[in-house]
Amino acid sequence: MSAVSFSGVSKRYKDGPKAVDSLDLTINDGEFMVFVGPSGCGKSTALRMLAGLEEITEGELRIGDQVVNDLPPGDRDIAMVFQNYALYPHMTVRENIGFALEVAKVDKKQAKKMIEDAAELLGLTEYLERLPKALSGGQRQRVAMGRAIVRSPQVFLMDEPLSNLDAKLRVQMRSDIIQLQARLGTTMVYVTHDQVEAMTMGHRVAVLRAGVLQQVAPPQKLYLEPANLFVAAFIGSPSMNLVASDLTVDNGVVTLAFAEHRVRLAAGAVERYPGLLERNGSEVIFGMRPEHFALAGDIDVDDDQIIEVQVDLAEAMGAEVHVHATLDVPPVSIDGEMIDPDADSQADGTRVIARIDGIHVVAMGQRIRLALKTHLAHFFDPTDGRPLR
Repeated sequence: MSAVSFSGVSKRYKDGPKAVDSLDLTINDGEFMVFVGPSGCGKSTALRMLAGLEEITEGELRIGDQVVNDLPPGDRDIAMVFQNYALYPHMTVRENIGFALEVAKVDKKQAKKMIEDAAELLGLTEYLERLPKALSGGQRQRVAMGRAIVRSPQVFLMDEPLSNLDAKLRVQMRSDIIQLQARLGTTMVYVTHDQVEAMTMGHRVAVLRAGVLQQVAPPQKLYLEPANLFVAAFIGSPSMNLVASDLTVDNGVVTLAFAEHRVRLAAGAVERYPGLLERNGSEVIFGMRPEHFALAGDIDVDDDQIIEVQVDLAEAMGAEVHVHATLDVPPVSIDGEMIDPDADSQADGTRVIARIDGIHVVAMGQRIRLALKTHLAHFFDPTDGRPLR
């Protein structure tokens, strides 16, 4: 049994705020759980408390049925993989992978088999007699994982293990780690600031902000049903477009007004967010994923579901074009903090990104008409950031 349970776990550093605040989270036996969030959100601190590298200020932490609050790291039956590999440069791959077995005085014949099994699993067999300096970054990371695997721990912990790799290698290593976890069936807790990594790797993803757990759910649920404005803005690449809008209701027809635009919502939007009917005359936050736009003419919508914008930037991505534009409305914020990390440079309006079909050629400065798939939109309360369901 290798489930992990955080029950009201907090970490407060001396004379500072809580780095982790009352974390309640159960990680199931054999689950791949990813912690994600911006820098300083508490994700690495939570992992380090689980590893025994940080003391717990409050709460209870269990691995399996055992409370491990005061248990030394070496007694927790966990293995940790860091972003900097932490390999011994004077040891061969074989010696690095087998170091923990040597310390534990495992029988040499048995240890040899364990090392070679781990090397085969990771595609390292032909490199066993090489030194780390003769390996690529991806191969070194595999050695670090081999050193963890060979111990057969209850829980694997990975702290930003791919951040030192180039983009192409990161994609390959993501795939390798996913397949490795599936084959081993061991509980894995993985920390990353990269929400693309989080969405492609985890069985479930825990999103943290300022030490507080915002939502934990399978990746697709996070994307389709964000629990609040922060999750909506953080999950997705490019991120969700969020626009402060004035809402009116007239005989069941809901209309949004923002900048010089007036947009009638499709019936499907009101069916998904019935709370909109009770917000006549109030402000709401209107959320649209980039793929919820299309160039007018590509889809069949009425004129009152089309807006005209000027292109600030057009990024040709091959199969699609990312069109950047600015709406003349103040950027959305949560507790005074801008949702858009670039909002300070966009103080004259709200930046939006639309993803349109790559067959179109769009130029900077051009005015284009964008059709809105409002039946797929999201709506949030501007005061508490919660969805208006």
